[in-house]
Amino acid sequence: MLTVTLGQNTRKTMTKNFWQRDRNTIFRDLVNQYEEEGYDKKEAKKLARQEVNEIMLDKEDFVSDVWDSTYDEG
Repeated sequence: MLTVTLGQNTRKTMTKNFWQRDRNTIFRDLVNQYEEEGYDKKEAKKLARQEVNEIMLDKEDFVSDVWDSTYDEG
């Protein structure tokens, strides 16, 4: 069931859930990839955590740049 509420808290929660879900998916995929490459679970998680932080930072910077360019023009 999808509940749409125009309240600011709901939008923040939805956004946080979207980013967190994306982060978790990428993290799991990277851990699996590192394990397939022969890393143990602990090292795979460490490397995946570092890489997912870089990926998410790039995504957040991209969204921020798009937002700024869109609304600074007007």
